[in-house]
Amino acid sequence: MKAPLELPENLRRMLRSHAPGLESDIERFLETAPSPCLYIRSERVSRSPLRPSILHRLMGHRAAQPVLSTLDSKFGGIPYVEEVDLTWDGFHFLGQLNFAQLSDAPATLPSRGLFALDRNLRAADCTANSFRVRWYPEPTEARARPVSPPRCIGRWETRMQFIPGWSLPGGAEWEAPLPAGVTQLHDAWNAWTPSGYLEDEQRPGLHRLSGHRSAGLDEPYSFVPPPGRDSSLRAYAQLLRIDFDNASGFHWGTNQGYVLIHPEDLAANRLERAMVTWANA
Repeated sequence: MKAPLELPENLRRMLRSHAPGLESDIERFLETAPSPCLYIRSERVSRSPLRPSILHRLMGHRAAQPVLSTLDSKFGGIPYVEEVDLTWDGFHFLGQLNFAQLSDAPATLPSRGLFALDRNLRAADCTANSFRVRWYPEPTEARARPVSPPRCIGRWETRMQFIPGWSLPGGAEWEAPLPAGVTQLHDAWNAWTPSGYLEDEQRPGLHRLSGHRSAGLDEPYSFVPPPGRDSSLRAYAQLLRIDFDNASGFHWGTNQGYVLIHPEDLAANRLERAMVTWANA
C-alpha cells in the first residue's frame, strides 16, 4: 500500500509565504510523483560462508557448499550460464535475478528472464566497465550449462527477498517544481524524508529494483552508453541500485552501483544492453 505524502506544516508555511498557488502546485506534483519499485534484502542460506575467514576457520567452520538452484535469485553461489565458451578468467560472480520469481513487480519489468552481473577484475573499481552484464530471456534447467563454482564477490551465498515499495524522484527531478534560487526552501524540501518511500536510501543495505532514478545519478562517476543510444544519462531508466550488503559480504565503500537501461531496450526485452555506472549517493 502506498504511504500518504503529507507535507510537513513548516514546508506548507514556507510554500504559502513564497508565492500564491505554490503549495497547490507541490501537492499536484506529489500526487503523481511516487513510482512502484521492489526492495531487495539478502538472507544467508548457510551457517558458513563460501569463503571462510581466518576467524571462521579457527572456529572450525568449513567452506559452505552452494545450496540454491542455478535459477534462483541470489548473490553468490553457482551462476546460471547458457554459453558454451563463457570464461571466468578475470571475472567474479556477483549475483543474478530471475524475473519469473518476482511478485508485485512494476509493470515495466519483464515477466520472465534472468539477469546476471559479474565483476570484471581487469577494470578499475567504480568504472563503466567494472561489470559484465548477462541476460537470458528464457532460462530453463535444460538450457543451463554445468559450471564449476566461480569465485564470488561476496563471501556468503544469500537468497534475494523482494519487498514491494515506492520511490520518489531524486536530485534535480525532485527539485524541479520549486522556484529557482530560494536556498532555504530547497534545503527544507530536500531535508524532508517522507516515511514509506526510498527505503533503500534511508535504510542502508537494501537494494532497489526499478522506480525513479536516484539523486546520485545527477553526478555519476562514469557512463558509457550502449551502441546506438543517447549519450545523456537522463535518457535512461534505473533498473537496479546496488548498495553494500553485509549479509552477502560485499561493499563498494561509500559508493553505489547503478544498472541503467534505455526504456526502449527495456520494453524490447533487451536487458543485455543494460550498462553499469557508479555514484557516491
